[in-house]
Amino acid sequence: MAFDDVFKYHVDRKNNVLSWQVLDSLTVEDAEKASKLVKSSLASLNGAKLLVDNRFMIKNGRPIVFSPEVNTIWEQLQSGILPQVSQCAVLCSGAIMKMQMDRIARASGFIDVLQSFWNDDPSVMKKEAYVFLGISSNELIDRPVSV
Repeated sequence: MAFDDVFKYHVDRKNNVLSWQVLDSLTVEDAEKASKLVKSSLASLNGAKLLVDNRFMIKNGRPIVFSPEVNTIWEQLQSGILPQVSQCAVLCSGAIMKMQMDRIARASGFIDVLQSFWNDDPSVMKKEAYVFLGISSNELIDRPVSV
């Protein structure tokens, strides 16, 4: 799958939110490209809030998680951008992903600003994340997704 098909992002300057969606497994190359995009997008924001949407990381009806190599890239990214981020909400595809996101955040030091969300009802999870970030909507996350 092409990178643009698995990774979508949006900068909301009004609410100071950088959001992105991961729609399938990421290769190491995809994760490196995504990491560069996140860093360059954050350069224009101060005290940014991140909204990460991993709800669609599902294959054959089962949640999938990132490979150990991709986890390392995410951990390095989180360590590098921590000074630029005030809050980070992660919407997860399942309980295992929530545990994975929390573990990466603990390892990177990001745990103080990150909150992972998982709920069988995606609308509940999204609402909780919006409350956490102090926003009412997000152009990327609210649009319909065709996976």
